[in-house]
Parts: sequence; structure tokens; C-alpha cells
Amino acid sequence: MGQYEVTQGEYREIMGANPSSFTGNDRLPVENVTWTQAVDYCSKLTTREQNANRLPAGHVYRLPTEAEWEYACRAGTTTRFGFGDDPDYNLLRGFAWFNSNSGNQTHTVGEKAPNRWGLFDMHGNVWEWCGDWYGSYQGGSLTDPKGARTGSVGVGRGGSWGSAGQGCRSAWRGYSPSARNGYLGFRVVLAPGQ
Repeated sequence: MGQYEVTQGEYREIMGANPSSFTGNDRLPVENVTWTQAVDYCSKLTTREQNANRLPAGHVYRLPTEAEWEYACRAGTTTRFGFGDDPDYNLLRGFAWFNSNSGNQTHTVGEKAPNRWGLFDMHGNVWEWCGDWYGSYQGGSLTDPKGARTGSVGVGRGGSWGSAGQGCRSAWRGYSPSARNGYLGFRVVLAPGQ
């Protein structure tokens, strides 16, 4: 999984444009991208890296599933956040840009503390698109569950610069009918192709 959210500079390098609302720094997370644009970015990044022989055989870049995203966010914990329960959202300030400290804008990726696995901005900054579509969870105990493969409502995880503390929790799900706005970005995973 990407250590950081995809930045505006990275997005421009692959896609040739920057759709973001908040600009002026290539290290800001790209935002204002639809689910389809995030998927297209992954496909083009894969092609570029394959052509340069920089990918393991059979691997591709893609959006994480919801299950992968939450697993990475939690980083081995079972608490509300990857760093603990934090019922008053006081510790969250050290790990996330959210409505209490963001100044109503995105911030350079990696400025806050990472989770235990070295992943930055898993809480706050921008919501992150996931590869599966929004739907009800299946019942029972599952290992690496897969979400809906088709649909019209995309899933974002992690909260954003405009979210209240509770919206940045590891388990919180946001969804949108493939919207694009200044709250939505993404990160990529490198995985065996499917």
C-alpha cells in the first residue's frame, strides 16, 4: 500500500493534469477526482511501470478494497483509530488533518505522525476511494472480504480535512455516487493482477 495519498505532482505526471481545488504545492494530496479517474490513474501507472520493467511479474497498481484499507489503517490494532481509542479526539490532532485543525483545506502529505506500519494520513486529509462499491457487509466471520464488484455508489475511507473526529475512525465508511470534490482523493496498492 502506498505510504502516502497520491499527490498532485504524482497525479499530474501520469494523467497530464491536476483537477485539485487546493493547489500551489505538488505534495498536497490530489483531490477532486472521481472513482473512475482514480482507477484510470492506477491503470496508467501500471502501464508506465510495466513498460519500464519496474513491476514484479503479474502485479498491478489498483485501489485498495475496503477490507485492505481498514486492515492497513488499523495496523494490527482493534481500537477506534490506528493509534488508540481516543474518545475525546485529542490524540487525533497528531495523526490527522480534520475539521478541528485543518483550516478548511488539505495539507502536505506526511506532515502528521504515521501509523504503526509507517502509513501516513490514514486518518483525515482526504477521503480515500476504495476499489469496491458501497454495499452492506456480509454476515459472519470473513477473512479478507470482498465488497460489491458493481454499483453506482463508491466508498471512501479515512475521513478528510472537513470531517469531525468520529468520521476519521478506522471503521467509518463514507460513500458517494462517484462524486468529485475537494474532500476525495486516493492511495494505491501494488498487488498481483486479477
